[in-house]
Amino acid sequence: MADYEERVKLVKEQLRLAIYFAKEFMEALGKEKALAIIEKAWIKYGADNWQGRLKGVPPEDILKVMGEWFKAQEKVRPELKVVEATPKRLCIEIRKCPTYDVCQEMGVPEVCQKYCDSDYGAATLINPKLKMIRDKELAYGADLCNHCWVMEE
Repeated sequence: MADYEERVKLVKEQLRLAIYFAKEFMEALGKEKALAIIEKAWIKYGADNWQGRLKGVPPEDILKVMGEWFKAQEKVRPELKVVEATPKRLCIEIRKCPTYDVCQEMGVPEVCQKYCDSDYGAATLINPKLKMIRDKELAYGADLCNHCWVMEE
């Protein structure tokens, strides 16, 4: 599914119910408290996705396997680029994000910001030595997202 607009439609269908819940949580609990809960859920969701893909992979091969997955994604996601892939460091760039586009369109860009923020906690749940480094995020107004995962000694 290389067509970005088709992926946005798919992500919208996947996120629609969650976004309605997020809006209700923000109204009922207050934005700050609701977003803290949403970020915790994103962390667990992200870690669970990667743990499924990494099941049985030894810790020293985690970044290699993640890099292979992202390299395969490049073929169907032209907005994604693997910048560096070594056994100790994996860096990617994303120039468009369907999750951000959907959250923004549905009036809750801050839900995507929590999605982005959750990458740090998810990395630690994947492996305590795995650290996420990033200084640019589309959801916070940058022109791209830069993700780097580093396996610390």
